[in-house]
Amino acid sequence: MITPQILFHTFHELQSRGLDPGRDPDWSVFRADGTLPNHQRISFLQSQALLLRALDLSGDPDLGLAVGYRQTFASFGLVAAAMLASPTLRDAVHVGLRYHSILGTMLDFDATERPDGGLLITMQSRFAGSPVRRFLMQEAHVMILIAARFMSAGRNPVLKVTTPFRPVDRRRFSAFCACEVEYGAERQSVLLAGPVLDTANPQADSFAFAETQLALQALVDAEQGQRDMLHAIEARIIRSLPEVEPLARVAAAFGTSERSLRRRLEEAGTSYRALLHTVRLARARARMNAGGMTREQIAHELGFEDARSLRRLLQSRHPS
Repeated sequence: MITPQILFHTFHELQSRGLDPGRDPDWSVFRADGTLPNHQRISFLQSQALLLRALDLSGDPDLGLAVGYRQTFASFGLVAAAMLASPTLRDAVHVGLRYHSILGTMLDFDATERPDGGLLITMQSRFAGSPVRRFLMQEAHVMILIAARFMSAGRNPVLKVTTPFRPVDRRRFSAFCACEVEYGAERQSVLLAGPVLDTANPQADSFAFAETQLALQALVDAEQGQRDMLHAIEARIIRSLPEVEPLARVAAAFGTSERSLRRRLEEAGTSYRALLHTVRLARARARMNAGGMTREQIAHELGFEDARSLRRLLQSRHPS
């Protein structure tokens, strides 16, 4: 599960284009202001389905850039507070990378220290072959640049940007980067300059730096157990399809009662029905995007009686 922050800004970007996400079956789970009821979390699978739908609605392959452009350093939330209190920009970058999962980035990051003191940040996506990969990497690229510039007090610490993607509006992206940009590269990366990274941060506060990191770590620890549980249940659902196991059997497999498991799912902001819906919807969309299977075959793989049941799934609202 992730915080729906990136989805919040995607929701508002769609609205700014004259689209109404609230009328879309996939996006109707969100309130009119782009938030989720009761501070719910969203699974990776459901997020993938929502972003794919957003790309379809907008018809814009560079929607990720647009979502990134509309955000500010404050969009990092508590992570921004920890970064702002960091001794140097280098420390701030490492804090951001350490706690990026709280921001719902859905990416994997790696930071390599270079002999000249520079820092190379590379990004990898778990959605290989999906348009969501481009969306996530483009949004993350913009956010890294926003954070780096904010923390460096207006200076541009970015030496070079590499990206596999060629935006439709390259001039705007190149101007935004304000540095060398290599399009069509094998990997997505940002190279930061060593001298700027190690400049003392005038906003540094050692007490706030320590306290915000404690708060962030507490959030990570609190959600880790929930993430492990939800991942295990989703994995079991995938393995069991086309059979749909009752919750009681799933609970027994995890050594708990049906009532206890239902309560834990409620505490995580979801339900067994919602997880089942999410898994089926994500796999259905993936199968249809890949091609080679009829709707009847996909319906059978997902445990439906016929293609009409699959169509209802694709048109339905996400259960709470």
